[in-house]
Amino acid sequence: MDSPEMSLSQHLEELRTRLLWMIAVVGACFFAGYFVAKPVMFWLVRRSILHHLVVIGVVEAFYGVIQIDFIMSLIVSSPFLLFQLAAFVFPGLTDLERRMVGWFLVPGGLLFLAGSAAGFFWFVPVVLRVMLSFTGHGLEPLWTLSSYLSIVIDLSVPFGIVAELPLVSGLLSHYGILSPSLFARYRRYAILIAFAIAAVLAPPTALSMILMAIPIYLIYELAYVVSRLAYRPGARGGVVEK
Repeated sequence: MDSPEMSLSQHLEELRTRLLWMIAVVGACFFAGYFVAKPVMFWLVRRSILHHLVVIGVVEAFYGVIQIDFIMSLIVSSPFLLFQLAAFVFPGLTDLERRMVGWFLVPGGLLFLAGSAAGFFWFVPVVLRVMLSFTGHGLEPLWTLSSYLSIVIDLSVPFGIVAELPLVSGLLSHYGILSPSLFARYRRYAILIAFAIAAVLAPPTALSMILMAIPIYLIYELAYVVSRLAYRPGARGGVVEK
């Protein structure tokens, strides 16, 4: 949007153009990533603690490559996608909101990657060991490729999303939009939400749920600490402490 006086049809036309560019870039990354996705899939299989993975369908391995390729294409193209989104919404934002978005883009991406990596390298092996502990005594574990990739994605991506919380809390507190007292006030609800998220995302065992809920809650406490360090009581738009 070059001007705030653009008509609705012009806004929609610009949005359509930017969406087409975003789809084209993701598609190009997807095409190029196809030649890398297969080695990545084999790397994921090799570093798994599972002794043996099988495919039970003709196209299961192919779908695994496509799934990995799509995720990689989103990650690689994310800077361009975020730039297009920012370019579309920036003209309609205040100076404060623009600064917040600008400060969020690069650290937010790095935190997402770090959180996802922590989920993959730490939490996924823990969950797999817990699942394997229920086998034996005549129960031979036989994992399919699709089930393993689902575990990897379903447990890694949420950690990347949750890892954004300290940055978000710090930015909002710095500009006086969020108060540290809110974290202390809603701590009990944070515990319930952490376990609710774990109940939905973690494998259906109590231990897996606890192992996922604890890091989520610790990130909440880290966000509280960051909020206390960044909070400026006199900031414009700040909330009123009660």
